[in-house]
Amino acid sequence: MSKSNKIKDLTLKSQSVSSPAKSPEEARAQAEARFYEIMQEPLRRAQEIGAADIVIGVPFYNEAITLPKVLEIAERGLAQFFPDAKSVLVAAGSPVGESALKAIGEMPLCKKDSIERIAFLLDDDLLNGKGWSTRAIIEITDKLGADLVLLEADLQSRKKGSDIEGFAPDWISLLLDPIRTDLMDMVVSKFNLHYLDLLTSADFKYPLLGAIYRCPIHGTIGGLRGISYDLVHTYTTTARRSWHNGIGGYGIDTWLPTEAITSGARICEANLGIKIRTISGGKSELVSRQVAKTLIERIVKDRKWHEQSGLIRNSPLLKPLPVFGVIKTHQPDAVGIVPQLLIDKYREGFNRFHSLYERIFPRDVCDQLEKLVESDTSEFDFPVPLWTQIVYDFLLTYAFGEEFAHDDLFDALVPLHDGFIGSKVLQIQSLKESLNSSIPEGVERLVSIEAEKQIEELAGEFLRQKPIFLEQWETEAEALKPPVPHITYREFIPGVRLIVPTVLVTSTGNRVVDANGIYNSVFARQKEDFEHFVYEYLGVPRQADSDQVISNIKDFMRTAEDAILSGFDFSTVDGTKAAVKEIFDYFPHEEAFSLTDEMATWLLDRNPPIALLTKLGFPNQDRLLEEYDACDVLALASWVEEREYIEDLWSLINRNIRTEHFAPCPVKPLVVSDQDFPALVEMRDSSSLDKLGSGIVVSNLHKGMGGEFPKLRYLTTIARNIVEAERFGQVWQQFAADRKDFGRKVIDSIEGHWGREPLSVHNIFEDSIQRIVADRLRAMGERIISEGNGSRNSGESLKAIADSYHLALTLHDGRFATCSAWSWAGYSFKGGKTSPPPLSAEVERDWTSREFLVRYYAAIGGTEQEVEEQTIELMGQGRAWEDLGSILLGTEKDAEKVVTGKTFALSPEQPLAGEIHRLPGNPILQPIRENPWESKYVLNAAAIWLRNKVYLVYRAFGDDKVSRLGLAVSEDGFNFSERLDSPIFEPTGKNDIKGCEDPRLIIMNDRIYMTYTAYDGIVAQIALASISMDDFCAHRWKKWHRHGMVFPGFINKDAALFPEQFGGKFAMLHRVDPHIWITFSSHLRCPWPRKEHEILAGVTFGLMWDGRKIGAGAQPIKTKYGWLLITHGVDYAHIYRLGLILLDLKDPSQLIYRSPNFVLEPEEKWELGKDEDSWVAHVVFTCGAVPRDSQKEILDSDDELIIYYGAADTVMCVGTANIGELIPEKFRT
Repeated sequence: MSKSNKIKDLTLKSQSVSSPAKSPEEARAQAEARFYEIMQEPLRRAQEIGAADIVIGVPFYNEAITLPKVLEIAERGLAQFFPDAKSVLVAAGSPVGESALKAIGEMPLCKKDSIERIAFLLDDDLLNGKGWSTRAIIEITDKLGADLVLLEADLQSRKKGSDIEGFAPDWISLLLDPIRTDLMDMVVSKFNLHYLDLLTSADFKYPLLGAIYRCPIHGTIGGLRGISYDLVHTYTTTARRSWHNGIGGYGIDTWLPTEAITSGARICEANLGIKIRTISGGKSELVSRQVAKTLIERIVKDRKWHEQSGLIRNSPLLKPLPVFGVIKTHQPDAVGIVPQLLIDKYREGFNRFHSLYERIFPRDVCDQLEKLVESDTSEFDFPVPLWTQIVYDFLLTYAFGEEFAHDDLFDALVPLHDGFIGSKVLQIQSLKESLNSSIPEGVERLVSIEAEKQIEELAGEFLRQKPIFLEQWETEAEALKPPVPHITYREFIPGVRLIVPTVLVTSTGNRVVDANGIYNSVFARQKEDFEHFVYEYLGVPRQADSDQVISNIKDFMRTAEDAILSGFDFSTVDGTKAAVKEIFDYFPHEEAFSLTDEMATWLLDRNPPIALLTKLGFPNQDRLLEEYDACDVLALASWVEEREYIEDLWSLINRNIRTEHFAPCPVKPLVVSDQDFPALVEMRDSSSLDKLGSGIVVSNLHKGMGGEFPKLRYLTTIARNIVEAERFGQVWQQFAADRKDFGRKVIDSIEGHWGREPLSVHNIFEDSIQRIVADRLRAMGERIISEGNGSRNSGESLKAIADSYHLALTLHDGRFATCSAWSWAGYSFKGGKTSPPPLSAEVERDWTSREFLVRYYAAIGGTEQEVEEQTIELMGQGRAWEDLGSILLGTEKDAEKVVTGKTFALSPEQPLAGEIHRLPGNPILQPIRENPWESKYVLNAAAIWLRNKVYLVYRAFGDDKVSRLGLAVSEDGFNFSERLDSPIFEPTGKNDIKGCEDPRLIIMNDRIYMTYTAYDGIVAQIALASISMDDFCAHRWKKWHRHGMVFPGFINKDAALFPEQFGGKFAMLHRVDPHIWITFSSHLRCPWPRKEHEILAGVTFGLMWDGRKIGAGAQPIKTKYGWLLITHGVDYAHIYRLGLILLDLKDPSQLIYRSPNFVLEPEEKWELGKDEDSWVAHVVFTCGAVPRDSQKEILDSDDELIIYYGAADTVMCVGTANIGELIPEKFRT
């Protein structure tokens, strides 16, 4: 293209197609979709340009007069100070900016070929605002891989003598130099302000940035910015995740610096002289309000960052930011502010909002505010300590005062702000008048010095009051914390825990997403696919036991092993070469962006592989490179050279590697002898140098090695390594596009590529590889079938391998079954003889883990693309070991205290527990149709021995569909001859208006304590009540003391108190779906503390009897061997069964034994509950058990236990069990 025809400018205008949205989430989605629709053409233009060093960005409204001049001065600055840089000017305008866009189009072309222009409008009212335009500029800058300078469209200049005041070309240098020299990530403009501007701009934004963020930035409103590419990329990523309309306006001025601070950016200021611009009073108020609101919102949002960074607790000493550039002597224009008008606005506002102030502020603050209203204007003095306290109180109310509308709060703050600023202006004007009469010369400078002093005193006062504010903040935050931590874990693969928040709120804050719902949907998919493959494809009978299922899967692997790669001898080099060629011929693959042979040769010339030369018998490197490509030599060197050689080589690479040393290269196999490279026989992951050169190094096998499935092992390993080379190439191409720190990122992505946590970046990336492998194995099979060369069995086997590549499930008896060819081949290759255990199921683990993470993240407004971007970013920082789940979803800091190593890992190899034996006379209690309150169902009874009688407190459900508690009494524990006609406990308030359910009783200190579930029709939560033994026996039911809700408002069930204290603390079991938790408290008052919670026993896995839910059953029973719990478990067929847990006597948070089997399941007709009179089918559920011997406090092996259980949630039944039979012998010694 000739220079005369070269496109130097792009002006775009789109048609507006906005429409009203129905909800905040829909509005955000609509705006995002429209934004990227409009951005397609500007981003395409950026792609045409390719790459740039510098972007000058100007968001505009419709500044048709000033904008062309701003762009022209910026071009001059680039030409003068960065003549060799590739630069792009980007102007992004609001929907009304047509005149300004036209003015840009009429500008002459840039004089330098190295400077391009892109100009366009975000022509939709949904995208109207400075923030949207700035974001558009940031997106383009990110695409270009450039550093950014953000200017304003109304900047002006003037000549004074030989000097230029206002916007000048050197501003570009001042804003960019600290970034181009890699000293800073953000440069913020610092102007010479008139003393009145100083006072008004430092109201609370500057002090709060210093006190809360430890970063005292002066210019938050309308500031100019220099921004490094790394920070630009951070902005792009964050905006895609958490953008909202508040940032889309002038709130962007706060969002940019606070996002930079929380990202760890290095920030300085630059002395630019004076800023000449015209701004109306109305616009000034709008800008100030939006900037302030965004700052307050950010402080609230960034609470976790403050806690984790520790900055908020630092000492009150605050360092100023580094300042770049010499202070210019330019004098700002005079500013006219009438303090009396501001004070009048204060008085008017106080009269309007005084009732709101009384709800927000302490009495003494309101009194001071009222005195100010009554004071004479000439003596109006709004103290700095008062203003500081008001701002902090306002911030607390904004963060925690849920009863206040945020807009009302800001409306109420405005008059107070006016009063404070009016007071300061009045004082400074009074000072000026007194100085004018005594020392008129230099009065402006002296007044400015005084204004600066007052600003720093204000900042100091914010620092001094910060400890009080923090203490109040922590008190308020503690009160709003959930009573039980929002932490859970789920397991798709036994022993692989995904620790995540129990619930999350969507990005718009209007919907709650539950981790259990996400888990259940992923598990349902996993179960359906597994069962389809096993029962439909393999034809295994659905009633088959686990041995049959696993045997049939293994037979499938044998069939596949026979069908693929037939006729190749992997024990010879030639046979292996032929097999590898066959794989490369049929397995789809592409080029990988990797190290060129030329660069590899350069590296080898400076660091020859002596051990490799000796091993292969070459006299020198030249002869070696005649036989092998340089990248292959590097790869082979990694398998024979000493560690020192590899470290020296990496050091050389780190110092010298650049983007031009990488290019799209074919992924090539290299087959070598196992005699020369014995380490390759183990078929471990490819080495770091293999990855760098996109090589696949393979050796033949020793005879007799390889297990039962050597061909599957070769196929899946080579396929994975091919895709891995391509995926790393894609990551490195992204690093190359970023252009910054390319060599370091490449090395960090390789050397830091490991991860222990199931949701680590490493594992998420590994899953992306294996998913592609599965897709391509399927394509490979389809190609073989379509070519019809007699290998149809091979093709069909490959398709089946692909379909089942990720499938695994824990079966009903706890046996783990996997259908993954990767796992079977790897397990057998390493010597395994039976079937792959859970911890070898890497593909299955990563597949379900990533699916769970992506679905959970998407449910709160994230995207799979954001997961990919975060993965690449962290790999480039050498942080592949980090937990991506914690980064994307957030995890409570106390997660390790809740999900502890003590939580019992169930193993099917544990000895079985004994059984509960039913009483032949069941059921023992049935509904009484004549009693309306218990006419439908009686169920889930608590039980205690009291004065030689068993008291059964049962749940009754009647005509009004409300649960109440009734009482039956027995002298032997089996025959209940006494039963009261009316309830002993029933709902009394809003929390239990729909019922008191599932009681558990214990006796402590002559008092009966009852935990129960209070249900209001929506929330089921646990409650505590107590009554003295005497009152209970005398039926004085009005004496019940209702302690209250144990964890108010928190959905929770199945609570059971221990009848003893442990280290002076009470202990309670409860069920936060789906696990059993234990919580300790120093008192029995309600609510209980928000501390000392942990998960005691989690649900098991897959199809096991307690794989969906587990909960406490009867109250804890003290035995010689530990605290005995008869628990309930639920499977995915919604069948309720009973199991057994044994806890340590001294520390009940220590789990000793958990039965892998159930000890009672629904069998009898009243338990199966299939008739129309039954409530819930397939249920046995206990809330109470007592020793048969009423005098025994600690049970021994020969003691008998009576267990009461609800059957089908309809009738009460009883069973017995001998302690010695229930608890396996192993745990009774």
